[in-house]
This record gives sequence, structure tokens and C-alpha cells, in this order.
Amino acid sequence: MPTLADMQARYQQALEPLYGQREARSITQWILEDVLHLQGVRLVMDRFLILTSHQQEVLEEYLTRLLTNEPVQYVIGYAEFHGLKFKVNKDVLIPRPETEELVDWILADMQQSQASILDVGTGSGCIPISLKNARPDWQVSAVDISTDALAVAKENAALNHAAVHFSQADILSQLPYGKYDVIVSNPPYISEEEKKVMSDNVLNYEPHIALFADDPLIFYKRIAAIAPQLLKDSGSIYLEISEYRAAETVAIFEQAGYHAKIKNDLSGRERMVKATR
Repeated sequence: MPTLADMQARYQQALEPLYGQREARSITQWILEDVLHLQGVRLVMDRFLILTSHQQEVLEEYLTRLLTNEPVQYVIGYAEFHGLKFKVNKDVLIPRPETEELVDWILADMQQSQASILDVGTGSGCIPISLKNARPDWQVSAVDISTDALAVAKENAALNHAAVHFSQADILSQLPYGKYDVIVSNPPYISEEEKKVMSDNVLNYEPHIALFADDPLIFYKRIAAIAPQLLKDSGSIYLEISEYRAAETVAIFEQAGYHAKIKNDLSGRERMVKATR
């Protein structure tokens, strides 16, 4: 039977041509920690551990899936976001670090103990659940068009003990109920033309309904249009955006009577907008 070190070497050799040395090492560690329930230094200290037949079978199955470009988060079934663990599958996007920065922006701005939040297009629920976890007294709601995505979001809320109210709605034709201090959204904003420059692990596995829009600005236009009915007078809108359409997004909100400002992510890209009355 192979040892932990044998399987580690096998993964590294197989994944390097596809992912590069550094990412292959990271994926290998993540998979081994998940399957063997060993953390960090234990992977080195126990490198001569003999794998069970079941562990070997699982690791071989995972490697086969990784070699088809399936994202590691889908292979193991979860992603980490804002210090929490979120179930992910083909029905929801994998949470990104940029979205963590959007959550952090809201938390830095909103210091009050009481606030009402609406997340539009919630997917896995990573935004509202993270906000509720950080501010337990906030009233947090979220909507999505996909009932499958909402099922995942509700599981994640239960997993993370977050009392978030979820509802199904097509934001382009329906108006959620309530008045909110914050509307937040990471909507579909990738045009069909941009598909050709995207990686296979995104195109072949992540849900297109959460990625692509015939008009990549349509959700921003809709949020700008309905915000007067949903947002309190002192409220704010926080959006994740395409780095290629920051100025266009700002223009949508300024033409609707809002003051809008762009925030760069940690990589220096224009990836967030805040709009206030």
C-alpha cells in the first residue's frame, strides 16, 4: 500500500503540468488534509503513514477529477470564505477573495449594531452569512433566481449558524419586500464575448447563470432603478463589478442620482463600487 509521501509525490507530478508547481503543491496539501484529516505539519511528520484502501480510492478519484480541470473546491465539496466553511457544488459559484474584500468594505463602513441588509443574487450565501456572522444583530436577507442555489445557501446558513432570510426572486422582474440600510450584490457581469479568454475550470464547471449576462450591465441598471423603493434614505449600495466596466457602472448610478465611488481590490483592480443617495 502507498504511503502519504508516495501519494503526495504522485499528486505533485500529475498536477504540475496543469496547475504549475506552486498551485499543484497547494491543491495537494488541501486534498490530503481533507481526506486524511491531518493538518499542516502533520503531513510532514506522518509522511510514512500507510494509506488505507479507502483513502487510496478516494485520493485516486479526486486526482482523476482534478486532471479534468474540475476546481478543487467542487472536488472536496466546500470552500473557505471569510473564515467560514461553505458547501459548494455545480449550482453555485466558488466564493472569490475579491468578494471577501466587498464584505470587509461593508463591515468597515457599517459600525452600527443594528442594520438591515439585502444581498441580491446570493449563490452560496457567502456574503449574507459572513455579514450575519460578523454582526449577529443585523437583519440579513438574500434573494436568488435559482432554487438550487438557495438550497445550498440555506445549508450553509445552517452549517454556520447564521439566521439569514432567503427567498426566491427574479430581480429583473420582481421587487423584494422591505427597506434596507445596505443592498449588496455580486451579479452576473461577464459578457458572452469574454468566454474565449476564460479558463476551462470556470467555463466547464461553474454555473453560467451566475456568470454571464447578454448585457453585462443589466443587473446594475436594475438595481439602480429599484433601489429608491428598497433603500432607506441613508442607505448604501455595495457592488462587485467587472474591472473592465468600472466607469460604465459608476455612470449608471450617477445618472440615477447617486454618488458612486470605485474601490480597488488588493491586486489594484477596479472591482468594487459603492453608491449612496
